[in-house]
Amino acid sequence: MWLVDPLEWQYAMSLARSLLPELSYSRDIEAALAASKLGGLPLEALRRLDWSRPVIYMPPFEKLAEGSIVVAVEGFTARRLVTMGIKPDIVVTDLDFEPESAGLGSLAVVHAHGDNVERLQSAPPRRVFTVQVPPPPGTANVGGFTDGDRAAYLAYAMGAREITVSGFYPDVPVKRRDSVKARKLALARALLARLSRRVPLRFL
Repeated sequence: MWLVDPLEWQYAMSLARSLLPELSYSRDIEAALAASKLGGLPLEALRRLDWSRPVIYMPPFEKLAEGSIVVAVEGFTARRLVTMGIKPDIVVTDLDFEPESAGLGSLAVVHAHGDNVERLQSAPPRRVFTVQVPPPPGTANVGGFTDGDRAAYLAYAMGAREITVSGFYPDVPVKRRDSVKARKLALARALLARLSRRVPLRFL
C-alpha cells in the first residue's frame, strides 16, 4: 500500500541514487517480494496506536520527551530505551543495527531493501514490512530512505500533528564514521527538512 505520494517517493529515491550509487537498488524488488511472501501484520496494527504526538528516538539520543507514542530507530535504540525502563511502541529497522533487539517493541516496522534480503527471515514475528519500490501485497511504502527519516515519514503518514525527534546528531558517529554513513546522514537531513514543511518537527 502506498502511504506516500509516489512522486515524493521518486524524489527521495532519485536523491538516494545520486548520493549513494553503490547500494543494491537492483535487488529492491526482490526484497519487496520476499517480504510480501513472509507475511506481515496489516497496517491496522499501526493505525490502532495514537500517532498524534510521536517521539522518535535515534541511536545517539540523549534526551527523553513526553509524547503519545515511543518510536525507536533500530534495535540498538530499542535496547537502550528498555534499559531505561521505557518499552518502545514501535521499532523502525532494516535489521542492520542490533537486529536481535528489534523485537523489544510492541511492533516492528521492518524495511526490506536490496542490501538486507537475507536478513528478512530474522524479522520479529510482530512486524509490518515496508519497501522502497511500488509495494506488493502485504507491504507498504511510507517514504523516506534511512531508518530515521523513514520513521518520521511513517509518523506523518499515520497522522502525526507534531513529531519530536531525539538523537538526530549527524556529527556524532554511533555505528561507524565513513563516507557511506556521512552521505546517508546528509540524505536523512535533506528528507527531514523536506518533511518539516508539512508537519512540525521538534529536534532535541
